[in-house]
Amino acid sequence: MAGEPTISIVGNIGNDPEMKLTPNGYNVTSFSIASTPRSQKNGEWIDGETMWFRCFIWGENAPAAAISIHKGQKVFVDGRFKIVSYTTKDGEVRNANEVTVDKYGLVPSKIPEPVLAPVSKTTEEPEDDFPW
Repeated sequence: MAGEPTISIVGNIGNDPEMKLTPNGYNVTSFSIASTPRSQKNGEWIDGETMWFRCFIWGENAPAAAISIHKGQKVFVDGRFKIVSYTTKDGEVRNANEVTVDKYGLVPSKIPEPVLAPVSKTTEEPEDDFPW
C-alpha cells in the first residue's frame, strides 16, 4: 500500500516466527518484536514503556526468516508501519502496531573483536617511489 510511513526498529523477538501459506499461495512469516527505549538520568539507566510490533515478511524471504530468527534474539527491521484496530472476543476494541518488513537482520550481542592484519617483523624500511 503506497503512502505508509516507514519505520526502523531494534528490539527482541517475542515469539518464534511462524510461516504460513495464504489461500492465494503466498508465503508469510509473522513474529513480534518488543522494543524498550532507555535513557540515562543521573548516571542510571531507566527503561521506558515497551512497545510491541507485529511483523510480517512476505514472499520469497519468508521461509528464510522463519528458520533464521528465534525468540529472544535481538534484531533490526525496516519496513512499512501501520496501526490496525481489532475487536477481542470480549468485544473490546484494541489497536496493534504492524510492520510489513522490507529488510531485517540480527544484531550481535557483543561487538566482535577486530581482525588485525599480520604485522611484518622486518627491521628494514621498504623502498618506495613516493616523492615525500
